[in-house]
Amino acid sequence: MSKKLIEFTGEIDYPYTCAIVNNQIMGFLEEVEEPTSIELLDVSTGEGRRTYERTLAFLYYVSLKKCEPDLKIFIKNSVGDSLYGEIPGAGNDIIGKLREEAIRIANANKEIKRLQMTKESAIRKLEKESGGYDTNALRYLSKDTISIYSLEGYFTYFAGPLLHRTGILKVFDIVPFSNGFLILLPRKGNPEELSAIPESPKLFETINESKKWEETLEVKNAEDLNKSITTGKISNIIKIQEALHEKKIASIANEISQRRSKLVLIAGPSSSGKTTFAKKLEIQLRVIGLKPFTLSTDNYFIDRERTPLSENGTPDYDSFQAVDHELLEEHIMHLLNGEEVELSKYNFITGKQERGRRIKLDYNGVLVVEGIHSLNPELTDLVDEKYKFKVYVSVLTQINIDSINRVPTRDARLIRRIVRDVHFRGIGASETIRRWPTVINSEERNIFPYQENADVMFDSSLIYELALLRTYAEVPLRAIGSREKEYGEALRLLNFLSHFLPIMPDEIPPTSIVREFIGRSSFRY
Repeated sequence: MSKKLIEFTGEIDYPYTCAIVNNQIMGFLEEVEEPTSIELLDVSTGEGRRTYERTLAFLYYVSLKKCEPDLKIFIKNSVGDSLYGEIPGAGNDIIGKLREEAIRIANANKEIKRLQMTKESAIRKLEKESGGYDTNALRYLSKDTISIYSLEGYFTYFAGPLLHRTGILKVFDIVPFSNGFLILLPRKGNPEELSAIPESPKLFETINESKKWEETLEVKNAEDLNKSITTGKISNIIKIQEALHEKKIASIANEISQRRSKLVLIAGPSSSGKTTFAKKLEIQLRVIGLKPFTLSTDNYFIDRERTPLSENGTPDYDSFQAVDHELLEEHIMHLLNGEEVELSKYNFITGKQERGRRIKLDYNGVLVVEGIHSLNPELTDLVDEKYKFKVYVSVLTQINIDSINRVPTRDARLIRRIVRDVHFRGIGASETIRRWPTVINSEERNIFPYQENADVMFDSSLIYELALLRTYAEVPLRAIGSREKEYGEALRLLNFLSHFLPIMPDEIPPTSIVREFIGRSSFRY
């Protein structure tokens, strides 16, 4: 038998074995008897971490079935180095029971079996032996065969591979939190240590607001969305979702007016939609009689040859030092003092700063500064806090496949970026995927540490967007060749998109945030 190595990056249509050595996941084909090399994936990031998360979700799913078989567990959002979930109708003692049962199963090193079968056979088996797993989402899945997993007699479906034994799970815990619980994962910086309980009150406020939006839209998972597409209700859902966005932005504009804020700072990670948000906010500010002027930090990049280098020796354009922040702060101060300023304009072709237009704020003017570093306190440390209003924009929630199959919000942003790069920047999907780890590292350093500094968070996710983005993302993802390193990641993304029926963009308004990525926006970028 020939020896064959695969990168364990989400291709689940073949048998596999995986294990963790020194907190690293190893994945290779079962047919491989004596592999000459093995690809290692660290549990700190990427598919290694996602596999660890999915296996923990299965562990707690089974633990709940053993403790309280009539209850249902929902894995909802990632928060820092943890997963937030809820168990409707559970008593106060449920978390203690889950902790005890999960530790027992993990210590027993039970086998997690993988069964590959036709979709219809899998659905029948899950309905008979899963202990209550909802199979409706699988009926819309565009695949002939799927994999299901079993542990201690309980079966369920997962949209990605799991570890093959529970004993591999070494670092985890579950604690009560808010209206549910947190599954604590290994720290990203040190996988041998358990993560701390995150302090994210504003994020949870936004998550709770998004739950109300789901109730208004009557869409809680992929099944609900797919059903709305097949019945024609998706048209109304799009209209209501867009109206909810407009209502929230109008509310933010009113709060800015009530506080008499003169400086609005907008930050967010890549593909969060912060540029369109800033333009939509500008409209709402004008509606209430204010005169905003938006300033992008991208126009204050230092000359390209002076850009600091990253650890691997490439230019680090996301570094705070890549921005002429001293000049930017000087201009901000002059504008807030009512003085005229000749702005900077960055030429992305020559890589040089150039002179921009001259402006002066009106008496009822508001300066809006948009960019990834806008919430960094160092950027505006000379401005009195009472004049600032800070907004954090990102895909903070996302519709999930079902109660235990979560779609990471970071994946939603990656899909947005792939679509935008292909259509507007001439960058193929493989290059976008290749750059993504660098983008993530920059976000961890330059954006996420300041998100809780915001006065308000805006969730730019759209309940229908994965169904829409599937229409645009499938072709560039399928164009990635099997010999390319990014092939496995492309298969993973195609796999989770396959759970959503595609929709066309006909009814998407020209002011929608998603138009920033698919095109035909009425805003100029």
